[in-house]
Amino acid sequence: MQVKFEFAIYDEALDTFELDENIYSYELDEEQAQTFKLLKDVDLHLYNWFKESDFFLNWIKEEVYPDSIGKKIAVCDINDISFRRYYFFKVTSGDTHYDYFKRLFNIHHELDWQDREEVGEEILEHLAVKRQELIIELKEEVIEGEDDGKV
Repeated sequence: MQVKFEFAIYDEALDTFELDENIYSYELDEEQAQTFKLLKDVDLHLYNWFKESDFFLNWIKEEVYPDSIGKKIAVCDINDISFRRYYFFKVTSGDTHYDYFKRLFNIHHELDWQDREEVGEEILEHLAVKRQELIIELKEEVIEGEDDGKV
């Protein structure tokens, strides 16, 4: 099974993400494909599975961003599953993004007394922490044995 990825590059000094316009493909083996199918409907589980998998980290270091030790990246898209809202959310973002993050961060919004801008700022506060969890730092060590991607 072939999986397509898009990445964003994190600039720590500016605390911003810049989209890498390239699309990268990775071929999953049969066991990895089964795990992918199990996790694909629970987006952060899928994201975390890739982030914690040796095969994925080695592929990024060797094929996607070789010679980029210390670079910080985040996954924007895995096939048709998008994580872009985590990196590019703004107070002016659309209602679907607001609703998603209000549910994710358990934010109660009273329309008659709470301004949308206030809620957006609260979402951004929560996202500041969540984004750090999603960042992948390319470290020196390359793992010798490819893990099998089991959950």
